[in-house]
Amino acid sequence: MPGTRLGAKRIAAIAALSALTLGPSLGAAGRLSYHEAIWAQSAREVLARGDWLVPMLDGRPWLEKPPLGTWMIAAAGLLAGRIDEAVARAPSAIAAALLALGVAAMAARRFGPDLGLLAGLIQATTAWTVARGRLAEADIMLAALVVGAIAAWDRLRAVGWMERNTTERSPAGWRLAFFVLLGATSLAKGVGFGGALVLATVAVVSAWDRDREALRALAWPVGWALAVLIALAWPAWVLSRHPEALGLWALHVADRFAGRSAHFAGEPWWEYAQAPLVQTLPWAPLALAGARPSWRRALGDRYGPDRLLWSWALAPAALVSLASVRNTHYLIYALPPWSIWAALGLARLGERLRCRGGTPVRSGRLAVVGFASLGLMIPLGFGLLGPRLDRRGREWAFYEAAGHLLAPEEPLVLLYDDWDRLPYPTPFGPMPHDLAVRLF
Repeated sequence: MPGTRLGAKRIAAIAALSALTLGPSLGAAGRLSYHEAIWAQSAREVLARGDWLVPMLDGRPWLEKPPLGTWMIAAAGLLAGRIDEAVARAPSAIAAALLALGVAAMAARRFGPDLGLLAGLIQATTAWTVARGRLAEADIMLAALVVGAIAAWDRLRAVGWMERNTTERSPAGWRLAFFVLLGATSLAKGVGFGGALVLATVAVVSAWDRDREALRALAWPVGWALAVLIALAWPAWVLSRHPEALGLWALHVADRFAGRSAHFAGEPWWEYAQAPLVQTLPWAPLALAGARPSWRRALGDRYGPDRLLWSWALAPAALVSLASVRNTHYLIYALPPWSIWAALGLARLGERLRCRGGTPVRSGRLAVVGFASLGLMIPLGFGLLGPRLDRRGREWAFYEAAGHLLAPEEPLVLLYDDWDRLPYPTPFGPMPHDLAVRLF
């Protein structure tokens, strides 16, 4: 096990590429989606009202999701002095960059710093990272927290049974980080959802390794109490003021597992099944090339990193697939291992090129040119093509044009024929899906 770190230069390279793929055209690439507008508008109302604990939408409590996304956008708005498309998306872009660094650090410790660098660069240019990192939604924030929690647990268990005689730091810091991040996942998408993804991965790899020491490392009552406190403090506060929110949260869970959902739309099974390949482009072929030898190593290498990668790729995917309402982005929490597999595949490709007469310097130059080209193409694509391909822009333009034709005091009624525009019930009144778009 290499037991090495990325180093400042590699971290800087990953951060620079992340800034290039996620920063430019962040606000000009397209209008906010319905989901994005909800987060952005609720953050605006947080700043206007000064109430950070109960997010509002049009003056009514908006409690469908935990508040982490709203808090991050509101904090960005405080720093910027406004909340527009770019400011609303900035926290997601930062989370995506941190996710890439987390994947890189984990790969570096397990496979060496050069492989870690490749994994981080690949993660920063993977389709799902770029797409989700440019949306003002909480999915990428949860993904970053999941990566952090699993990486902390991997460091924690390494102290116990692999590096007792090395200079590995005390496990206390990693244990604390694991439980803090585990609790924080509930602030992103829902109580227990992110925690279930992390703990499922931990349980599967521990069972596969028959590793009781790894589980004993988590036998810390103070840590579990801290995780529960972080996870439940906000819901408990909300329920003390709005007890009817419990029914709303139950609806969100039950309807997604119902035989036929009345309020949420999923995607066809064939689209869902191919999502890992599509979302990991352009690196999917290399990921498959790296996954095959990784699987062979996982079968025979107890305590090795490959078992963790496979447990991480399979356990969360199996959990989210239990729902009857499935969307392709639910699978992103199981996709970070694909970036490490792609890095392994790219490293193998480099070795083959060197065997055929290539030099390490030439291979390095090719890698630099390739990643730099991707880093330039991505923001150019979002900046130039995004506004033209964005269907939401036409609808926004219609809202704006209709509003300009009427006096401020005149009412405006909008009629739709799309089921997704039907208001869904909440304890605080029916909530049209596009309400936040119109308000923002």
